[in-house]
Amino acid sequence: MTERQLKIGGMHCVDCAHTVERALAAVPGVARARVHYLKKVATVTVDDSVPTATLVEAVARVGYQAAPAE
Repeated sequence: MTERQLKIGGMHCVDCAHTVERALAAVPGVARARVHYLKKVATVTVDDSVPTATLVEAVARVGYQAAPAE
C-alpha cells in the first residue's frame, strides 16, 4: 500500500468533498480515501498496482478535476 495525494478542483462545499471521497473509495485497490475540502487535496491509501490515472478518472466521473499533487 502507498499513500498518494491528488489536487481536487471544482469542489464548492463539504458535500462535494464527500462525493469525491466516495468515488475514490469505490476504486478497487483503494483502502482509504480522505478529502480535505479547504485544502482541496485528497489523500488516498491505495494498492501499488493501481495507477494514479485510475484515481483521476474516478474523480472525473463524478464531475470534479484531479491531478497528482506535487
